[in-house]
Amino acid sequence: MPRRLLELLPPAPPVIATCLVAAVALTSGCSGRASRTGGMRPNAENHYQRCATTPDNDDPLLVEWPSTQRSALEAELSRSESLIVVRYTGCEMEVLRGCEVGGSYRWTEVSAKHDELEIRSAREVWAKIPLAAAKLVAAVEQYGALHLDMQLIGQYTGASVAPTRDLLQGRRCEEATHVVGSLMVGAFELTSSTGASFEAGAEVQGAGAGVGASRHDGYYSSDGNPESCRSGRSYSSYAPSEDCQSLLQIELLEIPASEPEAQGTCPDDMALIEVAGAQAFCLDRYEVTVRDYADCAATHTCSEAPATVDWPGIDDEDHERFDELCNQDRSSRRHHPVNCLTWDQAASYCRAQDKRLPTSAEWRLAARGGEQNRTFPWGEDSPSPKHVNACGKECRKAFDQLGSLFERNDGFVGTAPVGSYADGIGRWGLADMGGNVWEWSADEGYDREILIFGGSALTESREELESERASQVNAATRRFDLGMRCASDSTPLESSRKRGRDR
Repeated sequence: MPRRLLELLPPAPPVIATCLVAAVALTSGCSGRASRTGGMRPNAENHYQRCATTPDNDDPLLVEWPSTQRSALEAELSRSESLIVVRYTGCEMEVLRGCEVGGSYRWTEVSAKHDELEIRSAREVWAKIPLAAAKLVAAVEQYGALHLDMQLIGQYTGASVAPTRDLLQGRRCEEATHVVGSLMVGAFELTSSTGASFEAGAEVQGAGAGVGASRHDGYYSSDGNPESCRSGRSYSSYAPSEDCQSLLQIELLEIPASEPEAQGTCPDDMALIEVAGAQAFCLDRYEVTVRDYADCAATHTCSEAPATVDWPGIDDEDHERFDELCNQDRSSRRHHPVNCLTWDQAASYCRAQDKRLPTSAEWRLAARGGEQNRTFPWGEDSPSPKHVNACGKECRKAFDQLGSLFERNDGFVGTAPVGSYADGIGRWGLADMGGNVWEWSADEGYDREILIFGGSALTESREELESERASQVNAATRRFDLGMRCASDSTPLESSRKRGRDR
């Protein structure tokens, strides 16, 4: 943004790192793809590469971003209980609706200020408006230059210093890089400019690709009404007037790294679950598979996986319906979770791997993402066939007495290969913490029955998939929708370093 506009606002307090960026999740501006008028030449492409890593200008303008992305930012701005958290990568920004941090924005009005800017080349587009460059480079190429008329009337002010990462809460907080510190407001008009010489053609399409000012009358874009903004104040101490509320510029505050230094290590197939105030431990990233268990049984360390279900009161009809869903050692289900195991079989397998079953407290902590307190292991989104293997259309068809959690087909009547639902991956890369099979824990509930967690392929209630939700069964139960994953204590870093020195 022109320095004159910035000077009208109160000076920004010192922060750990501050940059001004100009759009929300507008990937088209930084995709590097050809514009609609032709392919990019090396000069423009190289400029894009610089923008994608270190922007040439730390205060690009907020114009020409899609209405859908504007709506996402404005919707978050209207919330009173959280600052806006974003992922910013240089010339791409996305509002992270699944991440929150305490705070709010206060509207401050200033006397109307006016500024203008002439954009005459592709290089100026990349420097001033990188997130809309793919569109505007083509416009500059066609019309010779663009004229930007801006009117500033105030700003929404939030935080002056970025919060620490441990204060963020939500499923997408690991992606967060910045919070929005302030948003500058007014109106703008962007038009093709008269009397401008064309400079973008050689950069984008080679010499002679552009046209001159005679094509000036073809481009127009605006948001708000600059003339109305010039006429006076918005007459509101709470918000800008309706025709002067375009977001012209965003100030971003970089979130400082505050993840604690790892206190231990885990095997490659396990995640280190480390949260302040809790004992670190390791947890299998995936449910134990048919192949994993068969390898243990082949050495006679583990008993064979059962081929039938069993529980108190089971009848022949239940056997007929559910026995075939035991995965046992079926070659077609080698990557499915092992199931139909008793608690003793599950515990014995984990011991054979120098592991153990997770405690109920460990399982819950991992499922909710620690301090992120996720409702479901993947976050706050409602369960869907993209998140979880639960009771969908296929389940209702196979078991007519069950209801559907969602109306679409999730692809599997019984279990699914572990890790099949990418959108359901939890924090630390934990897969299938919701759905597929219930998982044994190390702890008993009331009546000395064992606590199980996570829901299964037959889950028809979203509550069963919640991170804190447990059920309980007899330890001798064998169900097709019940499996396991293992846990272990983490190896202290000093111990692992010592082992390395001893080799």
